[in-house]
Amino acid sequence: MKLGEILIQLGQITPDQLDAGLRAQELAGGRLGTHLVKLGFIGTDQLSLALSRQMGVPAALERHFSHADPPIVALLKPNLAVRYLAVPLAASRNGVKQVVAAMATPLDMLAVEDLSFALGARVEPLVAGEIAIAHNIKRLYGAEVNLKTRKSLDMSVPSEPVTPRTRTPAVTPSASTQTSAAGIPASVPSERTTGMRHTVAPSPSPLPARDLVSPLAPAQPRARPPGPALSLEDAVHRLTLARHREQLADVVMDLMRGYFGCGMFFLVRDGQARVWRGFAPGIQEAAIETIAFPISMPSCFQLAHDRRTPFRGLAPAEGGKLQRQIWKYLHCAEPSEVLVVPVQVKNRVLNLVYAHSFDGGPLPDGPVIDLQALCAAVSSTYVRMIQRLKTGELATSALGR
Repeated sequence: MKLGEILIQLGQITPDQLDAGLRAQELAGGRLGTHLVKLGFIGTDQLSLALSRQMGVPAALERHFSHADPPIVALLKPNLAVRYLAVPLAASRNGVKQVVAAMATPLDMLAVEDLSFALGARVEPLVAGEIAIAHNIKRLYGAEVNLKTRKSLDMSVPSEPVTPRTRTPAVTPSASTQTSAAGIPASVPSERTTGMRHTVAPSPSPLPARDLVSPLAPAQPRARPPGPALSLEDAVHRLTLARHREQLADVVMDLMRGYFGCGMFFLVRDGQARVWRGFAPGIQEAAIETIAFPISMPSCFQLAHDRRTPFRGLAPAEGGKLQRQIWKYLHCAEPSEVLVVPVQVKNRVLNLVYAHSFDGGPLPDGPVIDLQALCAAVSSTYVRMIQRLKTGELATSALGR
């Protein structure tokens, strides 16, 4: 149902007021809800509640903005809040690695994914009208938003790209992590008790690599499962029901746990590869999720990314420095065969999927074929999700009535 129809159904506006809002939208552009608020027909909370009903996403109301947790708000730079038209509000009850954020486009999968990468945390989106978000960006960050162009009007706000630094809440407030020359976090004493981790791209003249120490206490090694936890057929069926990227990662990891001793699902954004999900014996999954490095560094990951084809075999010698650091961090011996599969849409690599066997030996052909087939299905699912967003199957006319 269109936004205007929902507001009329809720008794928030009259048909004449809707017509006035539509005329203002036709003359000035922008979103209908913003014009209805500016004309004084509805308040920002009424708009957010109507959008919530339209999209099926919980609403972020003014009381949520007024109680926003300052350390969580600070996870996002002002220019990125303007770029994504989003405000992080609080850590979810599931832990500080999941952040509740108000967004104008909560059903835009790519926007949610990019915001997650910028925050270094999984995002649980709430919906709010763009006018409410713009007001709170100004209040919380001191940056103004042009709702027509979505560009910052405050030239004092520095333009900081996502690539050089991302922030992730640390596991404990008394320690921070600092990246090694390869961009993989090494445990170091905290200089500031910020409660956040920084992933910093290496300098042109990288420092000597450090020995890596897991920032979390190692977990007990998992026993090898008796067989695949999820069949390829069941995994593909689950993909047909998926609506968000996190569900795609869940399916891939569930299949891999039954086949492989180590698996990692990477996000690839702005020249960086960062683990979104992962498992390996002897290390907690939250620790694996701190691994990040520039995709331009020579490695099996770079080969799969640049060639846009799966890499299978002995990891290349030229990538030994990065690869050895990763395996040492995972408490794994150097495997004799690895598999890296790119997940791509229109030649853009969105994810890399890594696996090696339980004993670090050769990979069996059956699981390799299944994982490659599943990654191809994930690519197709991304395309379907994007098409649904464009045709309005998920968000019906978010920019119109």
